[in-house]
Amino acid sequence: MPEHIAKEDIYNRNGILLLSKGKKITNETITRLKRLGSYKLEEPFELDAKQNVIVQEFGERMDIHNEHIIEYPNKILSSVIFESRTKPWWIYVNALSNYVDWLYTHSIDVAIISLMIAVELRYSDEELWNIGLGAFLHDVGKLLVPRSIIQKPGPLDDMEMVYMRQHCELGMSSLESFCLPKECTDIILQHHERLDGSGYPKGLKEDEICLNAKIAMIADVVDAITSYRPYKSIQEVNTAIKILRNDKGKYSNELISVLEKILE
Repeated sequence: MPEHIAKEDIYNRNGILLLSKGKKITNETITRLKRLGSYKLEEPFELDAKQNVIVQEFGERMDIHNEHIIEYPNKILSSVIFESRTKPWWIYVNALSNYVDWLYTHSIDVAIISLMIAVELRYSDEELWNIGLGAFLHDVGKLLVPRSIIQKPGPLDDMEMVYMRQHCELGMSSLESFCLPKECTDIILQHHERLDGSGYPKGLKEDEICLNAKIAMIADVVDAITSYRPYKSIQEVNTAIKILRNDKGKYSNELISVLEKILE
């Protein structure tokens, strides 16, 4: 893990300073602080470090040389994850980080891409927070899909596909009692819909699909094509854009153009 900077002073349970704000944090530092019993160095801290590593690797994979393109979306996502620590859906954030490695990475990546597009579209702070949370949790329903299906190194059979296609509604039902904003939950339910009505779970078309979901579906496909999956090879981002363009009528050409502009 690359070095990170402590965002605040870190103390042990007796109030003794273990690491000062601004000091570098390495793997060795984390191991030492755990041994010394730092009460602040718990799972939320580690998830934050994990997020930064994932975002750094994402930028390299997407060939983004201007770090400012990712900087603000990453700050928003950090805020979303940090604030989620005190919310009832935090159990799902933890579960995503521990269920399947690439699934948590994918959740971060889709949130970052969605936020990049939303920033370009001049979303307000509240709108950015909502799309960030919804995009981050878009695949939460896969926590209820067996690992053997998610990690299968080949095509899914018909029954496995039925299980997989349930993850949008499973995710929605998992979170519905938490009263999340509709701008978030629509992403979870609709990110596999397509503008021509060929998607699932409801076969929605065009304006029946919310803007946030139209953004997240593009982010979802781009990241799926350009990152690791057990059943396929990694492809370049330009290839992902071409695939989106060639699937005529499924995705918003305007939003694809926004993403292309950002990546240029």
